[in-house]
Amino acid sequence: MKRFSKPIHLPELIKGPKRDSSLALINVVFLLLVFLLVSGTLRPPMPNEFDWAETTSDNGGGTLQGSLVLDRTGGIWLGAERLSDPEIDKLLADLAAGGGKLSLQVDRRAQMSSVSAVAKRAKESGLKTLSLITVEAAGQ
Repeated sequence: MKRFSKPIHLPELIKGPKRDSSLALINVVFLLLVFLLVSGTLRPPMPNEFDWAETTSDNGGGTLQGSLVLDRTGGIWLGAERLSDPEIDKLLADLAAGGGKLSLQVDRRAQMSSVSAVAKRAKESGLKTLSLITVEAAGQ
């Protein structure tokens, strides 16, 4: 009995280019940048020299997003823009039509007459709820 043998040639595996691990690092840095940009815009901007009013009671339900800011001079701000009287009246009318809730961030140096004037305007426009947003007093 005769045997025949035939050599088998296995091709060598050709290694491709090394995988660059900098792509994963670029992805992480990009995601971190997006996170920082988003988290920096979550809190609305405040007028210059705004100082929060303090409270000792915690039973409110206002939100910072979309809230108005009452500064020490009695001016009303939405974000970084001071509103005129017609703009305030239009905004209050829109809020009254959309559910009737308003949150107001109050400066500690604002006069009570300014706060009551805003409350009166809100009531006249048909708002059902006015929440004053303050910070908790230290040591209370």
